[in-house]
Amino acid sequence: MNEDDKTCPSARAAPGAILLGIKGADGRIKHMRTPMVVDDNFVEAASAHGTPEARMRFASPCQTKGCAQWTGTRCGVIDNVLKHLTVARTPQRDTLPACAIRASCRWFDQTGETACFACELVVTDQSAIAAE
Repeated sequence: MNEDDKTCPSARAAPGAILLGIKGADGRIKHMRTPMVVDDNFVEAASAHGTPEARMRFASPCQTKGCAQWTGTRCGVIDNVLKHLTVARTPQRDTLPACAIRASCRWFDQTGETACFACELVVTDQSAIAAE
């Protein structure tokens, strides 16, 4: 796959983005069985109840140099998550969780299966958590 064809699994809610999952009561992202492409109406409705990225995870094409999380060679988000994540908190499974974007996922491309097990712990917008 071309480096330019990678998908960001922690994108903003915007028309054309893919809704990957919804945050459950336990704080973990529950992946959608069938991911859906969101439109203006979805983004508007979701925004009426607060920041969508605090409750849902979206994916869209990786912006590389156009993203504040880009280190110059890779996405810093998954590197930071894995650096701070303890093994005890990382879900342990025999199989990888279902994922609609694994084949193009920037995080999977960078760190392999480890990213998949940490993925459900990532909430894109942490502002609500920081305010508590």
